[in-house]
Amino acid sequence: MTLHSDRPLVIAHRGASAYRPENTLSAYELAVEQAADMIEIDLHFTSDRAIVISHDADLTNFGATGCIGERTLAEVGELDAAHGFGQPQPVPTLDEVLGKFATRIPFNLEIKWGERGDYPGLEEAALAAVETRGLLHRTLFSSFRDSVLGRLRRLSSDARLAVLVSPSEPERALERAEALAAEAVNPHFVLADGQFIQAAHDADLAVYVYTVDDEEQMRRFLDLGADGLFTNRPDRMRALLAG
Repeated sequence: MTLHSDRPLVIAHRGASAYRPENTLSAYELAVEQAADMIEIDLHFTSDRAIVISHDADLTNFGATGCIGERTLAEVGELDAAHGFGQPQPVPTLDEVLGKFATRIPFNLEIKWGERGDYPGLEEAALAAVETRGLLHRTLFSSFRDSVLGRLRRLSSDARLAVLVSPSEPERALERAEALAAEAVNPHFVLADGQFIQAAHDADLAVYVYTVDDEEQMRRFLDLGADGLFTNRPDRMRALLAG
């Protein structure tokens, strides 16, 4: 997996999450079966500094109250990550995910934040989990927050970074990426027009667009030159690329 790959990357958004509960081991397993090139997952810190996988900081989707940062790993381990979507499943830890999948598929690790702001020490812990397994070159770190990416950059000159770009804060995306020595920008699909993609490529940045499930939209972004798409349906994009 390199910058400006010779083929667009199929990036499974929280796993194959159109078919399995998002951010669960079963969703990641299906993403591998559907020939995704990469899996995107979301990292949070428990109160005892364990890295767990969840999109949201609060526990509503797990049928509980409060937030991850207030719970211990043992307490989070009692929750149901499937949140009513099929059989109950545990909330995965980053160690579990890397131990089971990291030799099979690369990951985009999105560093999230808690109810009270950034998680102190999360970047360092996530980087250590990757480096100790020799996976730094296979892992892309992303965040909407430059404070998070800046800490990662200071911790490692070799960390691979991507700037997430939100419709609510679309300004200076390429300048942000340059300041952080990032290799990619990950824009929301409403921002990824031909002008944006061309400007990113001119700045030697890859463009990975989120989140695209409709086949017609997939075709459009691929025709515009997107280097990859985040999708909940990796099988659909894989079939499109094979057609």
